[in-house]
Amino acid sequence: MRSLALSNYSPNGKGGMTDQDQHASRGTPAVRRRMTDTPMTTPSARRAAGALWSAVRLRCPHCRRGKVLRRWYGMHERCSVCHFRYERSDENYFQGAMFINFMIGGFTFGASLLAVLLLSWPNVPWNALTFGAPVVMLVFMVLLYPISKVVWLTVDVMVRPVTPHELE
Repeated sequence: MRSLALSNYSPNGKGGMTDQDQHASRGTPAVRRRMTDTPMTTPSARRAAGALWSAVRLRCPHCRRGKVLRRWYGMHERCSVCHFRYERSDENYFQGAMFINFMIGGFTFGASLLAVLLLSWPNVPWNALTFGAPVVMLVFMVLLYPISKVVWLTVDVMVRPVTPHELE
């Protein structure tokens, strides 16, 4: 063990091994680097409306023709029309979709709660709301997760346009 530690020593304090060498020596896969490092842009209103319409139709955010979802919980790896790769960076790319999913679920929960309160006032079914609303919200969020992936992908393409090497 001591010889291994000394062999990785370097005066600059960074060690003699690259990140990939260190991952390989531990038997863990190296984290893939981002596929694109394009600068972020502010989309025009027309481009944003077109992109959001493609998200509603569950279509490719780049060409707006190819289908993103293969089946409800399965995504195509690439667009069948323009060959755009949907997972644009590492395996954690769609963590933003979870955030979008929580936003959709929270908004739906709030709107539903307000509707039930307004429609049933003054005899509000508090027991049904207390136990039923969280269950309905969780089921709704699980069902909408694929849609949140498409929304996340669309927003990402809107603010970080596709580069030619992503279409290879």
